[in-house]
Amino acid sequence: MSARWQAALAYALVAEEVDLPASDQPDPESLLLRLAEAGWDEQQIGAHARLVIEAEQPWPHPVPAALRQGCGPAQFHAAIARTRELLDLRTMETRTPTSRQRLNADEERLMREVPPHHGY
Repeated sequence: MSARWQAALAYALVAEEVDLPASDQPDPESLLLRLAEAGWDEQQIGAHARLVIEAEQPWPHPVPAALRQGCGPAQFHAAIARTRELLDLRTMETRTPTSRQRLNADEERLMREVPPHHGY
């Protein structure tokens, strides 16, 4: 049985099962062309992604196990990353920098201790 790479990737982007042919490997460029033919152009995918993230839901969408059957997880995530890059949707959320916190007593003690191999 051939993996349904394109359908699994499409689901991750738009949360719909788009009827795409089975494929032995991911092809993000072809996927975006097929999605555009199905009514999901780059602007619509981007708008959908922003709406989902604003609603504090995960995007790309989790893909049902049956749909991603035969798709290796590392290769799947690499294909998602490439597709996001093509869509210019690499970074979808901003986080504030963490502020420095004062070390507690144990952490200060550990910082003062110098291992013997440091030569002090």
